[in-house]
Amino acid sequence: MVSWSALGRSFGVNLFKNNIKSTFSVSNVSFSTSKAISAGHGHQTMALQPSRWQWHKFKDMFHYYLMVGLIPVGLIIFYTNVFIGPAQLTPIPDGYNPKYWEYHRHPITRFIARYIHTNPQQEHEKFMHFIDEEAQKAKLRALEREIIKKMGERHDYQAYYYRPMVNKYLRINKKTGDELYDRIGDDYKD
Repeated sequence: MVSWSALGRSFGVNLFKNNIKSTFSVSNVSFSTSKAISAGHGHQTMALQPSRWQWHKFKDMFHYYLMVGLIPVGLIIFYTNVFIGPAQLTPIPDGYNPKYWEYHRHPITRFIARYIHTNPQQEHEKFMHFIDEEAQKAKLRALEREIIKKMGERHDYQAYYYRPMVNKYLRINKKTGDELYDRIGDDYKD
């Protein structure tokens, strides 16, 4: 399939050459009308022109993918529309829960909904899980802001991630300092 255009070019060129070429002989001398008579003198130049390789490669690949992709897909669509056709609306039997892909009318759409796309209920649950995680993160951020605010008000911790065993002694030290401040006041002199 890929070399059709190259074969067509060579076939067309050979076809014309064979039709034009006619040799005839008169008294042991043969003449040909397809060849140019040249005595071998003068400049023989070759015209420079850009390569057409890329164009021929594009045509070959286009034909290849047209045959491999478009024709089978077109045949499947034709077969589906002609022999299967759209679904008919009927009442749902008792005790039967239709699947999510059965709500589509066209068979190709049903196939895509069943085997390629995900279940809409699953997508909804994934989205609700995402919203729940974001809400929990927001609560944790608010709690962290509150902790930092309380640490700033009390001035009793260097940071909230220190070990709790150190906090006991910081509280005792702060309580002792507050008691001394209340007893003695600002005018303490050594």
